[in-house]
Amino acid sequence: MLLFLLPLLLQLPSTHGHRKGKEDFRFCADRMQIEKGEVHYGFQEKTISVINTADRLKITAPFPPGRQNGILPEPGTWPLPEIVGSYRFCVFWFQDRSLLMLSYGGRNYTLSSEATYPLYSPNITAKSNQTGGRLLHNASYAFDKGLHNFSLPGASTYTFSFTESGKVSLRDVEEELRHTSKMLKKLEMEMNNPIKGRTPKRGNPFEPLLHLESTLGQLALQEQNKTLQDGELLQASVWRIPSQHPKTLSIKSKMEQEKTVRGYEVTLPKFIFENTRPGPKEDGLKVVHLAATSQILFKGQNSSQILGGKVIGISMGRMAVHHLPWEQRVSIRFWHKAFPGTIVPQCVFWDMDPKATHPGQWNTSGCETSDKEETQTICLCDHLTFFAVLMVSSPEVGQIHQEYLTLLTYIGCVISAVASFFTIFFFLCSRKNQRDHIVYVHMNLLWAIFILDMSFLISVPLAPAGGGTACKAGAMFLHFGVLACLTWMGIEGYSLYQLVIEVFSPYIKHFLLRLCLVGWGLPIGIVSLIFVIDQSYYGPFPWKVYDSSGGITNATICWITKTEINNYLNLGFLSLVLFFNTIMLAVMVREILKMKHRDHHWEYVVMLLGLSCVLGIPWGLAFFSFASGTFKLVAVYLFTILNSLQGFLIFLWYLAKVLQYRRSSSMQCSTSNSIKLHSNSTSI
Repeated sequence: MLLFLLPLLLQLPSTHGHRKGKEDFRFCADRMQIEKGEVHYGFQEKTISVINTADRLKITAPFPPGRQNGILPEPGTWPLPEIVGSYRFCVFWFQDRSLLMLSYGGRNYTLSSEATYPLYSPNITAKSNQTGGRLLHNASYAFDKGLHNFSLPGASTYTFSFTESGKVSLRDVEEELRHTSKMLKKLEMEMNNPIKGRTPKRGNPFEPLLHLESTLGQLALQEQNKTLQDGELLQASVWRIPSQHPKTLSIKSKMEQEKTVRGYEVTLPKFIFENTRPGPKEDGLKVVHLAATSQILFKGQNSSQILGGKVIGISMGRMAVHHLPWEQRVSIRFWHKAFPGTIVPQCVFWDMDPKATHPGQWNTSGCETSDKEETQTICLCDHLTFFAVLMVSSPEVGQIHQEYLTLLTYIGCVISAVASFFTIFFFLCSRKNQRDHIVYVHMNLLWAIFILDMSFLISVPLAPAGGGTACKAGAMFLHFGVLACLTWMGIEGYSLYQLVIEVFSPYIKHFLLRLCLVGWGLPIGIVSLIFVIDQSYYGPFPWKVYDSSGGITNATICWITKTEINNYLNLGFLSLVLFFNTIMLAVMVREILKMKHRDHHWEYVVMLLGLSCVLGIPWGLAFFSFASGTFKLVAVYLFTILNSLQGFLIFLWYLAKVLQYRRSSSMQCSTSNSIKLHSNSTSI
């Protein structure tokens, strides 16, 4: 089942506008408290300052002091917790609630309940040379409803200077544009010419771009739009949106035939403007457009190249626009030179790290690569941020092979499900002759394979046809089938360990019941826990299928929507089971080779092949899909055939063992070792 199962193992109406409950400004840091101290709050125009000393945490802001239990303290001081130690504290400002507050060691302090001053685009100063100052650590700040989040160096004093909404002049914006361009050029030079013997420290080019983007949103704009540029590296424009009868906005660059990216066009549907309202202090709706070009600055964590080094940023000032309806998504059309045959374009956006611990990475969530042509790529995205087109290597499994693999998968699953059911039915009719618990383990594994095959055959057509609830149920059923198969394959390895290593048939009371509790209870528990944590972790799971010409088809199946569950739970579980079972199979081979008399060569070959199936050894071919060339293609086909037919292969093995047992029941082996292992093999 490689075509669908392997990508799974290896890989709602929306809202937008102001995000209620999100702070407009946040500063957090770790403070080492070595003695009893206090918080001191004071007034200071257009600036928020945080000053740390041994006995005091001083905070100033352009808001009058707040009240505690209806009493206004003088001059604005509150005691800190008496217990010494390390404390994490945060200063929050909520514009919608006119609230400035401090959270310190589990306590909340209302610094001001009249925080109505409009604060925008902070300029930061961090100092550590103040008299009596003590360093704060792990500091970070965020503004614009958490959209912009940055880490800060350790210091004892932090000062955030703000400008008022709509009061930024064109001259200030031009100066900010030049300053940002210089910062990007400096960062580009540092990355392009690192100091010999040192690994270049990769900076975050999006930090100055986000700051510039916020400044542009404050421009007091009279005309409909304003365009600014600083060389080839950075271009920007601001568009004013009429509050009455807004129209679809199209932003088109000039065409440059000699460039890799000859031009682009951004289209924002009027739905965005009709359903987004500015805040009480906002100077109307504005669209900010940024375009930066650098082949060095904007690489992802895996050094992936972006098309022409071109990054397009689109925002609406402080308005968070995300989860747009499918038919109302933002369109970014790129005109470019033709791609080589081995390259496929992929639309991505820059995903900032919410903890500000590293710059971030390119992400495809919410973006679709649509209507690809030889010299044109269209990106459709359901949110506003920084966009680009990644150039990724096209898969080596072409469209014709995808079609063959799809057919093999469906045929294999049907045959496997029928064979599993027939084997279980045959066992139930003749189980009075079966006394060994390991045969019951085989039957439980076949039940798990039957459930996996049936849930897969249901989940694939259910994704496009079924509703949200039906798809969630199908995804849970499929995940349960995968986990049940892995668990019972692990139990097969454990049973083989008891048979070969301990040389012990565990006729323990309720032993099989205990195995069933593990084999079925563990998958049920895991699936239930994931569902309780977040129901959205199950649902439609899309992935891209590339054809030989570079075209993309979006396939969907009801599966796990959170990548980390696949990467850590499913693949980790598979790796552990395969590791243990491979060792058990190797031990079995060693025991056979140690025998002095091996008169049953064919029987042992059948036994080892059957053990490979019940132990899930062919599942290990999934890890060879990371290879390339013909070897990868062979591994893909082998994985698809062997695993989609796992139930059928176990049926053939079980049938061969039954015939072998009937034929050998009247035969007498020549040595005790041969008798012992051969008798054990009839039970395996």
